Amino acid sequence: MKRFLVLLWLLLPLPVVVLHFSRGQKWLALDEARVLVTKGEQAEKQEDWAKADAFYQEAAKLVGANRPDAKMRLDLAQVRTRFRKGEAVAAIDLADQLLNDPTMTNMPGAFQNEARELAGRIHYYAAWVMRLEGAQKELWMEEAELARQNYRMLVEESGVSAGTKDHQKDLESAVQLQRLSLTELMARPLPKEGQCMSNQGLSEQMAKRRGQRGKKPGTGQNKQGQPDKGAGISRFQPGSGS
Repeated sequence: MKRFLVLLWLLLPLPVVVLHFSRGQKWLALDEARVLVTKGEQAEKQEDWAKADAFYQEAAKLVGANRPDAKMRLDLAQVRTRFRKGEAVAAIDLADQLLNDPTMTNMPGAFQNEARELAGRIHYYAAWVMRLEGAQKELWMEEAELARQNYRMLVEESGVSAGTKDHQKDLESAVQLQRLSLTELMARPLPKEGQCMSNQGLSEQMAKRRGQRGKKPGTGQNKQGQPDKGAGISRFQPGSGS
């Protein structure tokens, strides 16, 4: 009996060791990720977008495939920080990837709306800046149309809610962006939020990667898992000008 008790005492740390090198490691990684997310949120409040983006990237590496929902939230945070720190193309690519990820349909409706609204804003400002840069019509029109599609889906899926008016206003702005002449657009000040896309040769970057983004990038699926339909560019024709 005495030998059994001694053996039992010696084996007590074993479950702790096993836990540490199995699930325990995952838990530790998630705890570290939470710390990094908190630091990222603090950096965002200080508008230090580069530092916030770095924290979110590190957190995403720690989370990995263990928590798909957390990974998607971190990806959305990186869309936001890359957009605000002036990496327009990187933000556009990640936003498109996020919306077209099959996991998106399993996320809460509020998260889906947040992701779609942010993607719509980025495409909207990209189209505005590209027009000012003198981009070819097919290039800036693609971004304007993607903004319109995202806003239209938000309006259709929101129903009667407090946010519907804002989505409707955004949709009208995206349609108007397509219809305005270049002269009319140049007479309007570019909103402060969109100014981070200026002076980085966005049109040239987008022209180089033309045709590499898929047939319908950045529209994704609705909450029923169906692709967006009836959102062709021909629905709203822009006015004269570039």
